[in-house]
Amino acid sequence: MSLLRRTLATAAVALAAGAVAVVDASPALASTPASCSSVRQIGTTRVLTVGGVQAASVKQYYGCGYNYAYIYVWEQYRASHSNWDLYVHVVDESDSGTDYGVGELNNTTRAELWGKPANTAAHCTHVTGYLNSTGGSTSTVC
Repeated sequence: MSLLRRTLATAAVALAAGAVAVVDASPALASTPASCSSVRQIGTTRVLTVGGVQAASVKQYYGCGYNYAYIYVWEQYRASHSNWDLYVHVVDESDSGTDYGVGELNNTTRAELWGKPANTAAHCTHVTGYLNSTGGSTSTVC
């Protein structure tokens, strides 16, 4: 292959990779909560749509004997808003009147929020999260 063809092929691959990165609106992987450095996602991810735009992900994690609520605000939402309110909690389905492992931030620009450790691992649970007034829940995990 000639030098010109190799250069053109490399440029085409780079352009294609760049186009994929621009089109790919998937959120970044979560960090870990301050109280547990080894967590894994359980249940499904719930995507919150605000004004027709996918704006945030709500997830449930398990680690260190606890369940954790998590919400991540996507870049495309953050780029068009100056601040927002976040609220997440674990719902113990045997005691659905109480919010466990609550995390809350008001008038923030932070992209992610972890709830506190919820001592609900022995029960069926799901996580509910809100970006401003738009909320949604993950699937139930038993």
